[in-house]
This record gives sequence, C-alpha cells and structure tokens, in this order.
Amino acid sequence: MLKLDEKLLAANKETEILSAYIAADRIEAGLAENREVFDDLAAYIRSCRPDRLVFVGSGASWCSLYTGFWFLRSSSSLPVLHFFGPELVADDPPVLREGRTLAILSSYSGKTADTLAASEFLGARGIPRIALSKDPGGPLARSCERVLAYGDKCLYTSAMANLLSLLGAYLRLRGEESQAEGMLADLARIPDLMRGSLRKAEERAMAALEPLAGDDFFYVLGDGALWALAYQYGYTNLTEYSRVNAACLRACEWRHGPLEVLFRKPAMVHFIGNDRTRAYSLATKEYCAANGARLAVFDVDDYYRVHPALAPFVLHPVSQFFLLYQSTQRGIDMDDYLQMHVKPYLPGETYF
Repeated sequence: MLKLDEKLLAANKETEILSAYIAADRIEAGLAENREVFDDLAAYIRSCRPDRLVFVGSGASWCSLYTGFWFLRSSSSLPVLHFFGPELVADDPPVLREGRTLAILSSYSGKTADTLAASEFLGARGIPRIALSKDPGGPLARSCERVLAYGDKCLYTSAMANLLSLLGAYLRLRGEESQAEGMLADLARIPDLMRGSLRKAEERAMAALEPLAGDDFFYVLGDGALWALAYQYGYTNLTEYSRVNAACLRACEWRHGPLEVLFRKPAMVHFIGNDRTRAYSLATKEYCAANGARLAVFDVDDYYRVHPALAPFVLHPVSQFFLLYQSTQRGIDMDDYLQMHVKPYLPGETYF
C-alpha cells in the first residue's frame, strides 16, 4: 500500500481541478437549473436552420466539446466540425462560407484568448454563436449571441452534461428523437450512478497506481467516445498537474508503429468504453499486456453501462483519483503552477 503525505493529500483534494467528489451533485443541480434554457437554446438553433454545427475550444474545453461532437457524429445526420481555436482561424475552412453554420464555443473561464479570437473570427463572418462557459457575463459570453452557463468549477463534467442536454433537446426538434431519448434518459441517471461508484473508483485508482508509482512517462490510450478523455488526461492532467511526460494515442492506431517500444516495458493508461471501438481497445490492451507493458486499465464495464456517449462520466472519478494519488505520491501540490497563470504565453496576455 502506497504511503501518501496526508497533509498534501488533503490539500490536493481541495484543488480546483479535483471535482470527483462534487461532479455528480453539480451535474444534477445544473441540469435542473438549465432545464428551460436547453429548450430555449434548442429552439434558437432550429431557428437558425444550420446546415452544420461547429464546435470550437481549447484545452479541456475542447475535450468537453468533443463529447457532443462525437454524439452528433455517431447519432445524427447533421454534419459537425470540431476545431481548436487557432486551427479554425488558421484554416479558414471554405465550408464556413457555404450555407448556414452555427458555432458552439467553450471556455471554462470565458477568457481563453484563443477561443475569444475564434469567436471574433466567426462573428466577422456572420455565424451565430453560443457560448458554453461557467461565467454568463464573461468575455466569451458577451461576444456570442446566446449563452449556456453552468456556473461551477467542474469544467469537464458540467460542461459535457449541459452540452449533451442541449444537443438532445435539439435532436428532438430535428425529428431525431430516437437518437436522443436513450442518451438523455441515461444522462439523468448519471449523478446517482457516479455517486454510487466513488468508493470503487478510489480503490481501483490506488490499486492501478501502486505498480506504476514513480513512473514519469505514460502512454495514454483511448478511442471513440473516450478519445477526448484520454487526450485531456495525458496532455492536461498528467503533464499539467503531475508534471510527468505523457503521449496520447488512439488505441486503434497503437499497432501502426508504436508497439515497437513495448520492449521498454512502458507505463500505460488505457481508457476502454462501450461503443463500437471497444474491440480495438481490448485487442490493444491485451497485446500490450502480453508484450511487456505495465498497464492501468480503466474500463466502463467495471462500473455501469450507459449510453456510449456517456462513457467519460463513468470513468471520470477513477481517472481523477489516479491523478490525485499520482500527484500526491510525487510530492506535487496540484495548485502550484510553474508556468500556466504565472508567465504570459504571448506578450500582453492577461489570461493564459
């Protein structure tokens, strides 16, 4: 059993990023608070008669948008696009000048410079925008025609839950009720299911960390609905908060070259969902385990079954606890930034 500094562990449990203990409550409260907002915004989207939706964000907000993007891509006939803010501005996709586009932009703080630049870019092209943010009066919200605010620190789970509720309401208006109802019914169950899984998630996170304690490089793999969670976990959570190196890869792509590093017995985190990419994830996990890798496996089947788009909610608690224990074991104060929020990334930026 790993011995952790109890004082540091207590401090890290209160850090801004650690939302596992409150995520279920905030999802439940937020969905209740915004029930009428979802219908109003869905009607607004319908009134815009979009030929496509564009999702734009940066960092963890890009990842939370991916869940809505993946849900529509796999469930609806409506074309969807998904961009990082700088990518959108740099590419200036010609499709945005054809037909009607509606954009949903996400920023937890509402101040993210890259996302604000993308909002200005879209606005100059006459594209209606909805802001997804905790701050209904922040810069992003003020730049957009409409706002979907969730008002709490759960920047990943609350943003995802509110976005999925909005998209489900919109699909109903599009006549795609059959695609929306199952997801929305399961989303309503998520808070209770998350609360019921917390103890198991803590136990599994600690058990997964013990053989990997001290490692300072992780491959993080995911696919399908869990790709954005894997991506966020590697490049944001592990690198930003635990200050370890991480590489994020799709499980279905592991066989195309990366398997040659298995002789080094790498530490790996595998996120495994219940959508149609599951077979790829299981095959990759089994191959890696049989050929030298040391694995932390986080599988939805170890918890509860819900609509595949909701897999990130299922694995959110165990991933958070693994981050909590991994950071504490390394002696890291998760609120003690060395670069972000300390040094401007670009001259003149006041938020970065």
